[in-house]
Amino acid sequence: MKTRAPRGFTLLEMMISLLVLAVGALGLLRLETALLHSQIAANDYNTATNLAQATLEQWKTGKPSDCSQSSYAPAAASGTLARFNCRSDTSGDNARVDVSWTDSQGENLTLSLAAPKSR
Repeated sequence: MKTRAPRGFTLLEMMISLLVLAVGALGLLRLETALLHSQIAANDYNTATNLAQATLEQWKTGKPSDCSQSSYAPAAASGTLARFNCRSDTSGDNARVDVSWTDSQGENLTLSLAAPKSR
């Protein structure tokens, strides 16, 4: 009696292959989510730095502005707003600006910049 050579894949082999692909796809999805959170955090730090630097530059040019009542909320693509609050302190020899905000994870963050006052 002649036996036929096996052709194709068995059902078990296909299910194992699909399981391996699914685990790989979930890993990529998790990586994409982490990258998105990192990008949002970098954009928040960039906005806070720009806001603090602009306030310090106004002090250097002789057009001081008190940013203690300032808040800045740029539109975000996800529909949430990162609200930035600015506070300045010009006592002493340095002008200091503190910018605080709540990130996308709900954590309160603060960025501080200081520069010597122009004479």
